[in-house]
Amino acid sequence: MDYNHNSNPYTQPNNQYNPNNQNQFIRNPGQTMALISLILGIASIFTIFTIYLPLILGSIAIVLAILSKGYGKKMLATAKAGIGTAIGGIALIAVVFGSVISLFLSLSGDQLVEFGRQIDEMFEQQTGQDIEDIAGTSYEEIMRTYSEMIGK
Repeated sequence: MDYNHNSNPYTQPNNQYNPNNQNQFIRNPGQTMALISLILGIASIFTIFTIYLPLILGSIAIVLAILSKGYGKKMLATAKAGIGTAIGGIALIAVVFGSVISLFLSLSGDQLVEFGRQIDEMFEQQTGQDIEDIAGTSYEEIMRTYSEMIGK
């Protein structure tokens, strides 16, 4: 009996594994999410001086990196790098905000009022308008109120 493999209706022609074919690429289903996670993690580092963007981008990057694992036991290297850069971006924003807060807490009341006055002058020089006309109060007054509130 002659068995012809090509006459089987349940097999597709050219559906055989060929080890000599270098053009075959087996793609991991989570590879795209891992790559997007890495891109968002890097973006969270580069947007460090915006207020909320690094936190949002870093959080999304961590979630995508975890989801890219799927049901697999190992996480892709790209996903690990995405988590690392996202955590780095979130840590950097925490350091920047911590530094700014500690700076304001370490200044005396007079220094805070002087800082507010300087901000008012710079705003007026750059825009040609008084900040009180736009916002209804000046930075000097805000800093005076802040220094009284914290007892300095």
